Amino acid sequence: MKKMNPVSIQIQSVLYKNDVNALEQALDNLANAIRVDRESDQALSRARVCYGDASPEPLIDEALLHRFQDKYAPYFELQYTFFDRNSGTAAGHNRLAKDCDADYLQIMNPDVLVCPHLFARMLEPYSVPELRAGMTEARQTPVEHPKEYDPETGVTSWATTALAIFPTELYRAVGGFDEKTFFMYCDDLDFSWLIREQGYQIIYVPSAVVFHSKNLSATAGWTPTAAEVYYSAEAALLMYHKWSAPDLLEQTKRAFAAAPEGAPEHKALLHFEKMKEEGLLPAPHDPEHKVAEFLHGNYGKMRFTI
Repeated sequence: MKKMNPVSIQIQSVLYKNDVNALEQALDNLANAIRVDRESDQALSRARVCYGDASPEPLIDEALLHRFQDKYAPYFELQYTFFDRNSGTAAGHNRLAKDCDADYLQIMNPDVLVCPHLFARMLEPYSVPELRAGMTEARQTPVEHPKEYDPETGVTSWATTALAIFPTELYRAVGGFDEKTFFMYCDDLDFSWLIREQGYQIIYVPSAVVFHSKNLSATAGWTPTAAEVYYSAEAALLMYHKWSAPDLLEQTKRAFAAAPEGAPEHKALLHFEKMKEEGLLPAPHDPEHKVAEFLHGNYGKMRFTI
């Protein structure tokens, strides 16, 4: 593949009650990846890390911020904003990206640990015009996302933002993340489909491996938290509405209505109905499903189940 000219990148994470030691470990890995890039790949001309803190109290005080800024100054600029409210991931990333002047945006979970050659591998698809890459996604370990992808091109249906990179210009062209609809979960799925609506491809990059900590069961399955169950249920209803799947929406609403009062699914249905009553639901997209994929309860074809 043709090598790109060096580009600038803004790396964003929304914080919420994170362990500060884990943040420093993630920053250490980013610094190492930038060091490796300078010594070999030379994909980056400039890097900035932006933290937006949605925690009840600031995780990083002035002394710690100055220590981090001094420590990582040889590798990247570090900015920290205390939001003073939890407005969700979509709104948080939009706020951080508002004045971005970098060529690319990288969205990542704050506890993700990156591989040394991350940037060259994630940016490489943008050097292939025929791919029309609009967003690249890293491979997660120890639990890889089960979405199907083309083993030759990496083309897939959507990208998670555990770690994903996309052009800042394209981010602005699609209007950023839909913060009015999605608080948490499926904001990345919705964003991916908005990019595909513009004629671009989502590219999975299995050689760009990142460690993303998960709560695993004794049988190595993923054990979601109560918050993850609730926001996944809420997001499912909103995705079925926004991306024109009325049959699935009604089927899911019936199932959630049958859940015990107080269960996450029942709460999600109440929230959805409140949004509907207040006229806050978005206009439906893609009625012919040229982009949206709803298959067996998933948002696209799967290679395996978790």
